[in-house]
Amino acid sequence: MAKRTVGSQIVPARPNELRRVLLDLTTDDISQLDAGLGVTLDRPLGRELLASRLPMSNTVYVCLFNLEPSAMIAMHRSPFAVRIRALATCPDQRRKGLARTLLMDAAERVREHGLEWMWMQVPSANDAGTRCALTCGFRRYRPQFLRRSIGRSLAIESRSIYLKMLSGLQASQSIMHWFSNELNEGDPWIEPLVSAELMPILLPTEGQTWACMNGERELGCAHLSANEDHQIITLWLDNTIWNSADEMACLRAVLSTLDELPPQIDLLLGSSEHLRASVARYKALDFRPVLSEQVIFARHLAGEAPA
Repeated sequence: MAKRTVGSQIVPARPNELRRVLLDLTTDDISQLDAGLGVTLDRPLGRELLASRLPMSNTVYVCLFNLEPSAMIAMHRSPFAVRIRALATCPDQRRKGLARTLLMDAAERVREHGLEWMWMQVPSANDAGTRCALTCGFRRYRPQFLRRSIGRSLAIESRSIYLKMLSGLQASQSIMHWFSNELNEGDPWIEPLVSAELMPILLPTEGQTWACMNGERELGCAHLSANEDHQIITLWLDNTIWNSADEMACLRAVLSTLDELPPQIDLLLGSSEHLRASVARYKALDFRPVLSEQVIFARHLAGEAPA
């Protein structure tokens, strides 16, 4: 675990101190973990608005370095967890460990309030933010998906797999069932947080849904949606068919619903363990692992010894 920066002090944010930090931050700085904060900053008198209103609806702290306001953290607390909405350091005070000091202090405060989880969404391009999160004990949740950008057909064995169209409540229930199944089998460490808080940002909101069938046996659930010029396929499958010909046949069945093969296919698998188990088969079909644009980082505080 990272050490606290000598000369730093964490204090509840007062408007004047928060304003001094915000004056040195850009829209990109403040919107890294929550784009909505950047929208507010861009408004007329946006910094004044954030300095006065942010502490009212969030838990906000400022890091003083040699008594100067130098960094800030904003957290939203729910009954179950704390989300980090902003974590930023003034440009001239960076690379001194102030963001790590704020995160470590936040973990102690969250634990003292009896909450077990902290989480945030970090852009995968933010290398400094990623290093900071990992150093402070956070773990990535499903950081990669698979992408294929070659237009030729896929050589997948034809098997007795077919799709059963689902819609409305039936589709929602099937997605929830197989999503939960993959979560428990492939990412059990984060299941409580996902079930309590993250589900709304992880489930698809539109597109076509099918049950993947082999005779009377349901093998999982498939979802297809479009994003500009490419297709997004999500597979939540029974773990007994991960890394199998039946899994490839499920993908083939979904692709057969398209009039033509798109120039790009993004394939999301339901869990990190599923991806690890099956990635070699997908690579043989010219799929390649790609970092998600936004990566969820989470830290489970239960059982940890206070710093």
